[in-house]
Amino acid sequence: MLLLKVAICDDIQSELEKIKTALGVYEKAHPELCFDMDEYHTALDILKAVEKEKTYDIALLDVCMPGVLGTDIAKEMLAKAPATNIIFLTISNEYAVEAFAINATHYLLKPFTQEQFNAALERAVAKMPEEKLLSLTCVDGMYRVRTSEIVFIESQRHYLLFHLSGGKTLRQRGKLAQMYEELQEYPEFIRVGTSYIANLIFVRKVSASIIELSNGKIPIPRRSSVEVQRAYMDFCRKQALL
Repeated sequence: MLLLKVAICDDIQSELEKIKTALGVYEKAHPELCFDMDEYHTALDILKAVEKEKTYDIALLDVCMPGVLGTDIAKEMLAKAPATNIIFLTISNEYAVEAFAINATHYLLKPFTQEQFNAALERAVAKMPEEKLLSLTCVDGMYRVRTSEIVFIESQRHYLLFHLSGGKTLRQRGKLAQMYEELQEYPEFIRVGTSYIANLIFVRKVSASIIELSNGKIPIPRRSSVEVQRAYMDFCRKQALL
């Protein structure tokens, strides 16, 4: 299964439920996909999540909500993650021109049919960028995970915990050393002691003893402190030159 992060935002509960139901029908018909879904009931809620650097592969947004338009939310989301597929759902075509001006993936008028919803999702899935996918045999099934959504990997006894940017954690039997070998071609991943692999893209702060990431902290062994700090500085310099 390919794991996709999905946000749904609608201030009317009945409409939110309709969108969730339609998403569930689509997911059931596509066993190769798995949706990690967050639902938001107000524009303010989703804006707060975006400000905390929460990103999504697909965002299903109502346009007309109290306080903030869905198009304004989309602009904030795209500023953080330009590859986000925005699908607007609304009762009016008034904002269609603005929606497509910000490169929305689709614009659905309510009430929509399942077929219309499916077509919107198909377009979004087809636009997903091609990335390296890791195939993971987890305790609850098979997953395909993009390397760009792995924040850090933690070793616990005979298992590896994959902490993903959407907040989900996947658990697979395995050894950290073997996983690090598999990730060697990606300079953003570094080994931190014997128990962790960190994705430097998600690092917010590195001190002598702690790496602070977007959704967690990793202790740095004293013997590795200088090496980890040097690796982070080298990574930042290279990113600045891109």
